[in-house]
Amino acid sequence: MSKEITFLMKVMKGGGAERVISLLTKAFSERNYAVTLIITHQSLSDADLSHINKDITVISLTDEIKKEKKSAFLARLIMLFARLIGKINSEKGSVLKYYSRNYDSVKWLKKFFLMHKKSVAAAFLYDTIFLTLLSRNKTNKVIISERGDPRQSASSKTVAAFMKTEFMKADNIVFQSPDAKKWYEENTPASGTVIFNPVKADLPEPYQGERKKRIVNFCRISAQKNLIMLAEAFSMLHKDYPEFELDIIGDCVGNDAEGYIEKVTERIKQLGCEESVRILPARRDIHDYIKDYAMFVSSSDFEGMSNSMLEAMAIGLPVVCTDCPAGGARAVIKNGENGLLVPVGDAQKTYEAMKTVIENPELAKKISENALNIRNELSVEKIIEKWEKIIND
Repeated sequence: MSKEITFLMKVMKGGGAERVISLLTKAFSERNYAVTLIITHQSLSDADLSHINKDITVISLTDEIKKEKKSAFLARLIMLFARLIGKINSEKGSVLKYYSRNYDSVKWLKKFFLMHKKSVAAAFLYDTIFLTLLSRNKTNKVIISERGDPRQSASSKTVAAFMKTEFMKADNIVFQSPDAKKWYEENTPASGTVIFNPVKADLPEPYQGERKKRIVNFCRISAQKNLIMLAEAFSMLHKDYPEFELDIIGDCVGNDAEGYIEKVTERIKQLGCEESVRILPARRDIHDYIKDYAMFVSSSDFEGMSNSMLEAMAIGLPVVCTDCPAGGARAVIKNGENGLLVPVGDAQKTYEAMKTVIENPELAKKISENALNIRNELSVEKIIEKWEKIIND
């Protein structure tokens, strides 16, 4: 009898967490697990499932609860109780209010886990993690995966309440970096295991030859990525090296994405380098497209573990990356050895690092060649072994 694992994910839009889910579901399916993917906040008609294997069962919680009779009375009753509890314990009150607002989703998931009593539940991202913790069956092992910067997330009253009262109820928490794990241990009762993101196996071979005078950042287009700072750093570089160009490649995704592309475009115009900066949509062949670029530059204010950074390293691009919380870049980049780290939000230091790569071809070659080790260190096979260990312990 095959083992059963259920991955739960908020949406499938092609972002970094989604890429990790696609690699994990595929790998566990190939290891003869019965794999289900539940998308908790998106209809199947809107989901990008292009990288999900056909033998994986995919369910939209959003679609399923539309078929169910609404439980408005019970939800209101829980809300009244939550308000009473909140006067005594605000954190428990916040958790119960969340339960009330999402009662039908929790009810459906509870029925699912009752039918799949032996399934391991692996939940990614807030909201999905919350729903999973509220709906788990006692026989289900639950693993939750923290994907961002907990210091940013804890500013939300609901997130902070779940961190302090519910997260320790999971059988394991997977952190993307040692810094994230440390923050939890210092600020909450929860602890867990650090497992880095896997680097997918089908990346192109590293480019050998003269590189294009192009710089790239491929990412979700959102305020978190601080592309305005990247544009400002590039504008300084462009004065020294007017033949260089910058490509920002990605789609607008996330709550902080609305209107951001317009702000970036306006700032590029103000800097007078609109002829040398292109903002392009995400593309499936991104790694082949950029493999002969001069460098990859990540300007994020915070990240869990940037898949774009890992993939750029794995195809041999010299990488410049902000040393941002929650420490994912610092965990894999040894400054000056396999990449360059720069302070968050510092356009001057980012400019200087890009200039260093251009003016020191031997250094660029060294960090490019050393970065290739990430292919082996974070291979899907090695990362899956770590996941399988916590699943089976």
